[in-house]
Amino acid sequence: MDVTVHLDGDPTIREEGFYEAKVFELTKQVKDLQSALSEMTVENEQLTERVKQLGTRPPQWPKGYRPRRHNPRQDKKHGNWQSPERSNGKY
Repeated sequence: MDVTVHLDGDPTIREEGFYEAKVFELTKQVKDLQSALSEMTVENEQLTERVKQLGTRPPQWPKGYRPRRHNPRQDKKHGNWQSPERSNGKY
C-alpha cells in the first residue's frame, strides 16, 4: 500500500497519512504476534505431552541402587545421631 501525501499545507491529509501508517504498522505487528503465538502454542502442547509422559513413568534406578529414606528419629534410636556441637568440628 503506497500513500502519496502532498505537503500543500492541508493538515488533515498529513493526519490521515500518519494514522494510515500507524494502522499498517500495527497490523504488521499483530500478524507477527499471531505467528509467534501459533509457534509457542505448538511447542507448549509438545512439552505438555512430554511432561505427562515423563510424570506417569516409574523411576528407573541404576542397577543395584536401592533408594533409602532419611529418617532422623530412627538415626537417634540407633546411636548415629550427633549433637550440633560435634557436627561443627569443635570436639
